[in-house]
Amino acid sequence: MTDILDLFPQYAEELKLLRKTAREFAQRNFSPELAREYDKKEEFPWDLYRKAGELGLIAPSIPTEYGGGGFTTYIADMVVAEELVRVEPTLGIAITSGAFSSHLLYFFGTEEQKKKYLPPVYRGETTFFGAYTEPEHGTDITQLSTIAERKGDKFIIRGMKTFITNAPTAKYGVLLAQTDPEKRHRGQTLFIIHTDWPGVQVRKLTGKMGQRAIPVGEIYLDNVEVPIDYVVGGEKGINQGFYWTLAYFNVSRLGPAAIALGLMEAAFDKALEYAQKRVQFGQPIANFQLIQEKLARMAMLIEVTKSMLYRAAYYVDSYIQFKIDPRAMAAITSATKVFATEMANKVIDDAIQIFGGYGYFEEFDVERYWRDHRVTRIYEGTNEINLLTIFDALKRGVWKP
Repeated sequence: MTDILDLFPQYAEELKLLRKTAREFAQRNFSPELAREYDKKEEFPWDLYRKAGELGLIAPSIPTEYGGGGFTTYIADMVVAEELVRVEPTLGIAITSGAFSSHLLYFFGTEEQKKKYLPPVYRGETTFFGAYTEPEHGTDITQLSTIAERKGDKFIIRGMKTFITNAPTAKYGVLLAQTDPEKRHRGQTLFIIHTDWPGVQVRKLTGKMGQRAIPVGEIYLDNVEVPIDYVVGGEKGINQGFYWTLAYFNVSRLGPAAIALGLMEAAFDKALEYAQKRVQFGQPIANFQLIQEKLARMAMLIEVTKSMLYRAAYYVDSYIQFKIDPRAMAAITSATKVFATEMANKVIDDAIQIFGGYGYFEEFDVERYWRDHRVTRIYEGTNEINLLTIFDALKRGVWKP
C-alpha cells in the first residue's frame, strides 16, 4: 500500500522514522486508563510532556538551535500530531498543544527572544500560551480592550484575556494588545508576558466538555510594566501584532485539522475492532451491510482528510519562504481545518453509533473522543469565520480550487 509520505520523496524516509518514533512513544507511554485519569482530574500530563521533549516530539519542524526536532518541513509537525492523537487522543492532544503559539515567536521574535524562550518549551520544561481572545470580542480581534500604553522605554498593559490555552501551566507566552486604539487593528502589538510578573494574575477555568488535560485560563493584567525588549520582534514589532498573528494562524490552524484526523483514526480503529468482535443475531455485526457501509465511509473520509492535510502542510513550507500569497494560504488552511473538523464530526458519531449504547459510556472511550473533538470546530477561528476567509480569497481571485 502506498504511504502518503512517499508523495514527498525528499522527506519520506526521515518522516517515516519520525512517525515510528512518535507511534512507539505513544504506545509505550499512553493508555486509555491514564487518559481517563487526566480527563477526570483536568490535569496536564507533565511527565509525558517532558518525555516527548526529550525525543524532540514537541516541535519537530523547529531548528535544533532553538530546541526543536530539526526537521526542515512543517509536515513533520503533522506526522507527530496525527500519530500521538491516534494512539490516545486525550493525551496526544495535550502534548501537541503544550507549545501553542510558540511558532509565532519563532517566526517573528528576535534572535535573543527565540534562544531564551523557545528551548525550555521544546524540552518540555514549560508550556507556552498565546493570549488573543477577550470576553467582549471573541473571534473579532480587530479592536481590543487590552491596552498597552507606552511610557518611555516600557509599556503599561491593562486588560483581560480569556480561554487561553496553557495559561495555568505556562511560565510565559505572547499576548496581543492595543497600542494605538485609533488605528484599530493597525495599532496592535505582541508582547512576551511572564505569568509571575507583578500585576499578572491567572485563573484556571474548569468544567470543560472535553480536552480536559489541556489547561485553559483567564489572564488579568493590572498596569503591568513591560520593557520594550519584551515586544515580539523588538522595536520593529510595534503595531505589527495583528498582521503577525494572522500570518501565524495561517499555519497554526492546521493543528486542529491534524488533531481531527488523529481523532477520526482513533474512533475508526475502535469501531472496526468492536464490529468484528461484537456478536448479534448469531454473527459479528461487521457482517451486516449497514455496519459495513458506515466503516467504509469512515475510511473514505479519513483518507480524503489525510490527503488534504498533508497537501496543505506541504504548502506551508513554501508560505514560510514567502512563495505563496498570504490570503491564498489562509484559504488553503481554512478549508483544511473546516473539512477535517466537520468530517471528524461524522466519523466519531458513526463510531459511537456502531458501539450502540456502549458508545455512550466512558469505558469504551469513543464518548471521550467526541468530547475532545467538539472544540476543534471553535478554536483557531470558528469554522464559520474560516469559511468567510475562504470566500475572501475566492472574491479577490488569489485562490480557487
